[in-house]
Amino acid sequence: MARETDCDCSRRSFLRGAGLTLAGIGVSSLLPGPFLRQAMAATAGPYANKKLLFIFLRGGNDGVNTVIPAGDPDYSALNRPTLYIPNGLSLDLGNGFARLHPAMAALMPVFASGDLAVVHRVGVPANSMSHFDGQRVWESGNPAQTKLFEGWLYRYIVENAVAQGVQLPALSVQANRPVLLRGDQPFVNIAVPDGFDYSLSEPKKTKVGGGWSGEYADLMGVEAYRPLLAETSVKLAGVLDEYRSWSQQTWNPKDPNTGFSLFPVDSATNPPTAPGPFPSSALAFFRSLKICALSLLESDATNNNGTRVAGTELNGFDSHNTQGATIGMQASLLSVLAYGLRSLQIVLSGAAIDTRGYRGVWNDTVVCTLSEFGRTSKENGSGGTDHAAASCLFVAGGAVNGGVYNCDSSTWPAGTLFAKDGRYVSLRTDYRALFWELLRDHMGADPATADTVFPGYTGLGLTEPGLIG
Repeated sequence: MARETDCDCSRRSFLRGAGLTLAGIGVSSLLPGPFLRQAMAATAGPYANKKLLFIFLRGGNDGVNTVIPAGDPDYSALNRPTLYIPNGLSLDLGNGFARLHPAMAALMPVFASGDLAVVHRVGVPANSMSHFDGQRVWESGNPAQTKLFEGWLYRYIVENAVAQGVQLPALSVQANRPVLLRGDQPFVNIAVPDGFDYSLSEPKKTKVGGGWSGEYADLMGVEAYRPLLAETSVKLAGVLDEYRSWSQQTWNPKDPNTGFSLFPVDSATNPPTAPGPFPSSALAFFRSLKICALSLLESDATNNNGTRVAGTELNGFDSHNTQGATIGMQASLLSVLAYGLRSLQIVLSGAAIDTRGYRGVWNDTVVCTLSEFGRTSKENGSGGTDHAAASCLFVAGGAVNGGVYNCDSSTWPAGTLFAKDGRYVSLRTDYRALFWELLRDHMGADPATADTVFPGYTGLGLTEPGLIG
């Protein structure tokens, strides 16, 4: 079991995509582990081009106002006096029952293209109401051990040799290394996108690449791994250089000529009528999402050199007070998420970036959201919602069977809104069933590793939602 550490990537400590670091700790403590030997393999497996991007919505997102069960009479102004969103303001998802929060209008083109699955009533059996335990369980994949600091994505990568022939197999961009990617062998985490300094030594400030070959000439015992170290660092440096070449401006509604662009796209794919203005906190999320997307993109000249797993987080969903309905705290965050997901579809499809030497990977990528729990179905006395159980999440990508799951007249019977302890939406899909399906059917995980990735999975008899086709 991995220990709780905060070994984040800043300044010289960036060489972790290879399963090791050359700053802050001794090299010998990480070499030559089994993951590194897998990473040194010359060829990749049959699913080498498949990718996964995760976005953790931290704080516990209110699924009831995100994907609205409008066909349930219990969803009403009586139970949600300041939070209720009438049908005339929400977005129709086409099944006569479910509707989307109006702040997520940017997601509708993704949904209409069939590339978005909206999945409700997902959660953890007997979930904890603690943010810390809840987030760890969603990231560790083991509800029986709420203090486990080892991620199911980490175990998937190691058990399935995902790093074979990959320069930068996994990357996260957030304040602290996510438990999802924690384990005995660390991966790259960029804590501050704009403050990340990948210069090597002071005072030369030699960028990785030109001065790389002699920079670590005096290190002992790593000669066999030097090619891997060089590839990892050059890949990461290239990602960050490209990121810095893109405009980081925020959207300005008063100046349509400088409309916000999460990615460098033209007016046809990212018009000035993009939603906004976004909250100031959105900028850090958009910048993190840019680096994740860039790491996944592959070059036409060097096939299969893109990162396999990347992810980030969006904070602020703990809405106990003045949550708001069509406007307010949650609406603002949902607009940020929706615009980010739509932008990912555009840029990963190759739109407006093909001239930059990249190959679109949208059809090979799945983007998924996570959140530790939902919120109470009844509004509290402070105009907000409290910690609850099941919630909704989004799964997007060119290989996704788009549509609405677990939110229609047959999967949302009367009483569902208060079926759990008389306060919460009841669980229908165990989160492990959903994510194991993504790993197995999209990422190519060996079925024999199911119980390692999610301990005890084969004995649970879970029903998987059928998201990949």
